[in-house]
Amino acid sequence: MTYNLMRFIPLSVLPLMLSCGVPSEEAAPALLETQAQSLATGTPASTGVLAFLNSRSTTLAVLDFGVPLNALTAQSIIAHRNGPDGVEFTADDRHYVSIEQVDAIAQVGPAALATLEAYVRGTGRVEMPLDEQVGTFHGVAFNLAEARRVVAAANTESLAALQNTVGLSASQAQAIVAARRIDHIVELSRVAFMNGAALQALKNHVALAPDGDPCTGPATCQAGLSCQGLAFGGPIAYGRCRSNPPIAGDSDSCSVMRPCQPGLVCSGSESGSPEGICRPAWMAGTFTNYSDLALPGSTVQLVSVVGVVGLATVPEDITVVLDLLHSSSSNLVLTLEDPGGETALLWNGPTEGRPPSRIPVTRGIPRDGTLNGKWKLHISNPAGQGSGTLREWSVKLTSRFD
Repeated sequence: MTYNLMRFIPLSVLPLMLSCGVPSEEAAPALLETQAQSLATGTPASTGVLAFLNSRSTTLAVLDFGVPLNALTAQSIIAHRNGPDGVEFTADDRHYVSIEQVDAIAQVGPAALATLEAYVRGTGRVEMPLDEQVGTFHGVAFNLAEARRVVAAANTESLAALQNTVGLSASQAQAIVAARRIDHIVELSRVAFMNGAALQALKNHVALAPDGDPCTGPATCQAGLSCQGLAFGGPIAYGRCRSNPPIAGDSDSCSVMRPCQPGLVCSGSESGSPEGICRPAWMAGTFTNYSDLALPGSTVQLVSVVGVVGLATVPEDITVVLDLLHSSSSNLVLTLEDPGGETALLWNGPTEGRPPSRIPVTRGIPRDGTLNGKWKLHISNPAGQGSGTLREWSVKLTSRFD
């Protein structure tokens, strides 16, 4: 059975929005990130929204004043959850299982769904990588790493430091101290006297990223760290701050039966080699696009993009993982393109049949090519037969320095 999951427009910058008609490629985001998603059932964003709506701590007051939603929308959501008898904790209570179910409720539409997504992102209910955008608060944008650092500073800096070092007003600093413990960026943004200038001052105060956090250049990491894995080409993308200290066992041979020391990964074994080489763990990563991309019965080629950042300079293992539903998947031809334009035929459906969910790349893309940047999955249907959905796809990589 083929499902075509509905896409909704969230407030975050991540979703790759589809224009009218059949697109040949997802619209390019302003910022290349390591995970892309829309508010479609099965994505981390939808999981966060559904868990929030199913929680009994999510009361009418929370939806009405905390999120906040329109009062009628909040009432409709709670009424649907409580079931026909209108009473909590009875046998007819309903459990939210999909975004489509929420969207079908009276008074709920794209605006309410976008508000819910923004709230669960900002309150830390969505699984996301450090460079994913949490949201914009008083006009100041935060990725997850920045939000964490700002919340930590708000909870730990002394009253004097908040005023004299960060540059907040006395009333702003006192309000932050009085509000402790502050659990998330939404709560911080709603502290008394908080405004865009104060949030920007806090963001500037913790601007230098620690080891492992996103960076945009050498001047954006803390002392002793370098910004590794900036994307080739564009758009603007984050690398990762790395200290890269010596690790015992680095460059040793390894295999499934002879694993690496802690802090290392076995690179090369997934490409069919009987043994690999131990590399620092940060040189491996998995990067996902929760694309929910419609695959119509058409010969038009479609392209889905995922950003890869923060690794070394050239690939070793390359594995593509697919979540694809299609009524005639044996007609599909799948091609992977690296950031430098090199391509690999992943799967030729007309001669190889239905594509598996996991495809190691052992042909086409050189192992001395470009690694960090935009990786593209090209999907063509030469016969134009069948339809379906690319729900998500990932590229799993290990890397080394050339």
